Amino acid sequence: MAEQATSHPEPSEETRPGQRAVLVVDLDGEPLAPLRALEEIPLRLGMWEDDDRQGPSADTEPLRLPAPLADRVALAAVQRLLTALAPTQSRAATQGRLLAPDGRYEHAPMTVLSVPAADIELLAAIAATLGHPRLDPDITDLVAGHAEQLNPGYRRTDLVSVLARLAGLLDLPPSDDTRLLTARLRAIPLGTDCVLSDAEEAAHARTADRMNCLWADGSGIDRYLY
Repeated sequence: MAEQATSHPEPSEETRPGQRAVLVVDLDGEPLAPLRALEEIPLRLGMWEDDDRQGPSADTEPLRLPAPLADRVALAAVQRLLTALAPTQSRAATQGRLLAPDGRYEHAPMTVLSVPAADIELLAAIAATLGHPRLDPDITDLVAGHAEQLNPGYRRTDLVSVLARLAGLLDLPPSDDTRLLTARLRAIPLGTDCVLSDAEEAAHARTADRMNCLWADGSGIDRYLY
């Protein structure tokens, strides 16, 4: 059963301290692949750190990782983001659709998540560190290898770029449009279709355009005719 929007409640103030309310659009799993590639990088770096601590060599300098990558801090943040984002991607219709005011077509679904603000900031910092021109050559090679595994022909800079764009997508500055959509989506029971009002559909379109500029250079988030 679809619920028709009849009012625009104020956004919930229930987001806990340190958490950020984030609107996430269903991009058919696209954001998950670079995060999974990134997950492997601090995991391997953590193993290098362990090896260096357990068997330090007198012939080589001890491994010193940049702050965002050291001590598996980055790994924990990436894994939390993966856990949060995975259910928002490639959603089944049974999870609830986002419909136009007349119900004739379906918009790209959006989900409201509560995500640690520090994890979003850390993702941006990780991308900046991995893209630094003076990054340690061994780490550079590691990142380049995972970029190639993600997409043949990808370079380190390509993986860094997509991670930075994902951080920007999660850090989308709030607006009247995002507040309207957040309030509406929070009011819809899980698994229930949401029929947008005219004002909410316009807010969705403007928000999708902003997301496109960050994620896909304006190529468009698909709207599926129904």
